[in-house]
Amino acid sequence: MRANLFSAAYVISNVGAIIILLLSIWYKKAGTILVALLFLAAALINAWQAIYEPDRYNIYELVAALPVYEYFIRDVFLIHIKLYILILMVFQLLVGLSILYNKKWSIVVAGIYLLALAPLGAGSSFPCSVILAAACMVLFFK
Repeated sequence: MRANLFSAAYVISNVGAIIILLLSIWYKKAGTILVALLFLAAALINAWQAIYEPDRYNIYELVAALPVYEYFIRDVFLIHIKLYILILMVFQLLVGLSILYNKKWSIVVAGIYLLALAPLGAGSSFPCSVILAAACMVLFFK
């Protein structure tokens, strides 16, 4: 991982993930709402960046933890960045709304998605996505 692991964004996202995990353990409703809001906020942020600042996604190639992710980002994803990010945004929006409407499958999908982000390494504020996936597991089994 080639990134500043002690940046404010990195620390805040990981502390936030731990808080969401703890709230998911203690208060199912609060954890569920926070995970849903996280997906909805991500959808909005990704939509805005895809339209107005798509070049911001170029950094993910440099911070990916696995070579296969570097290849995919560089040779597939970045070629049609707006399209892929907008598809991702629709997915995040659907998952966020489905979680709010208590669709049991949606928390599983959210957890799988978050685990798939982990190989982005510092680009996903690793281990933030793994901690959030653990929160999804807690919410599913609670």
